[in-house]
Amino acid sequence: MMGYIPMISCFLTNEMRLFIGLFLAAKVMDFFPERKILLLSAAGGALVTALQMAGLPMFSVLAVELLVITGIVWYCLRDKLNICLFLIFFYEVGVGLWDFLLQAGLGIMFRRENFINPNAIEYLAGIWLVRLLMLIGVIILVKQDKQKRTLRALSVLVILGMFGAVTLSEQTILPLNEDQVGTWIILSIILLFAILFYRVNQQREMEAEIAKLKQEQAEIVERDYQALRRTYADNAKLYHDLHNHIEAIYQCLMQGDTGEAVRYCQDLRTPVQEISQNIWTGDKAIDYLIGSKMALAGQAEIKTNVNIEYPHNTNIRSVDLTTILGNLLDNGLEAAKTAPEEFRFLNLTIRRINAMLIIKVENGYGNMPVQKNGRLMTSKKDKAFHGWGLKSVQTAADRYDGTISTDYKDHVFRSVVALSFQPVKTE
Repeated sequence: MMGYIPMISCFLTNEMRLFIGLFLAAKVMDFFPERKILLLSAAGGALVTALQMAGLPMFSVLAVELLVITGIVWYCLRDKLNICLFLIFFYEVGVGLWDFLLQAGLGIMFRRENFINPNAIEYLAGIWLVRLLMLIGVIILVKQDKQKRTLRALSVLVILGMFGAVTLSEQTILPLNEDQVGTWIILSIILLFAILFYRVNQQREMEAEIAKLKQEQAEIVERDYQALRRTYADNAKLYHDLHNHIEAIYQCLMQGDTGEAVRYCQDLRTPVQEISQNIWTGDKAIDYLIGSKMALAGQAEIKTNVNIEYPHNTNIRSVDLTTILGNLLDNGLEAAKTAPEEFRFLNLTIRRINAMLIIKVENGYGNMPVQKNGRLMTSKKDKAFHGWGLKSVQTAADRYDGTISTDYKDHVFRSVVALSFQPVKTE
């Protein structure tokens, strides 16, 4: 039966192990655990401690702990069970490796076997030292926004663990079980290959995502190109038939039917208005894009407001700005179509603030935006080909150290993109 001090220590170290494991999984796989998930994690730590106090073999206790963390992570990422099992299993192996390394290291430093004896109080010293180091690592990782740095830090720890296990096999100060040391060396090598495999897999997924983004951008360009062709075709037909229209109006006026002439002129104004473009930025492609989206909004009886102050001669590429504006305006149009009458609007604002270009799209919405793990999800049924809009925007914004922020409240959705630009001198 455990004493109170080992019992409390066991409970706290198990809780820390579970919470830190959950944090690392969330950091690496980029999701946000809810409050109830944290409560389940605490309950899992209590269960693991109870099993350990009941005298179950350590292997069984670790298996239960692995299942607890895997279940929690799988709850957050139901479509990635395999990768959840992979990450958590090797997390448990890594923590066990460093527990063993620091227990043996303290035993060698103080020349006492109690540090590797599970029945001695000194045995807890190595475990607590590992937990404190893990806690410090978590605090450092919290300040790091990039996933790559987390993976790099884990890779360094695995390499150091492998060298530590090999070093222990050569020491003669502390009598260690050769089979145990050999097992940890093998596990550390497997752990190293697992990290490499995971990084290669992440790179493959990233390349696949980039390919999908490029496909999405190509579809947007093709769609706008076809719309432009239709517009110019209408323009050509209008001018081709211009003499016929003039003759029809002339005959109406000659016969004194001014009402019919007015109605005829109103019918002619529609294609003229559709093909005419306002000059907002000076870039023909961007001006056409804005004009076509506003025309679509008008056809859907959505109120629009465009307010643009665009700097000339910047290093922002037309294709990137088209990607950003096209996706934001498309999303705004789709949402505004479902909005109640008083919220059927779409506003576009572009402003220059020093060396920053701020793009803001505001629109009404009817159906509440869907979020999963802190990310906006597409409401369209065909999720394989939709939901890439904001990802395309992020990819384009990243080229200019850009940021994207979204918020929604009281039937108003707001997207803001901030881009850093450099003025380009022209001769």
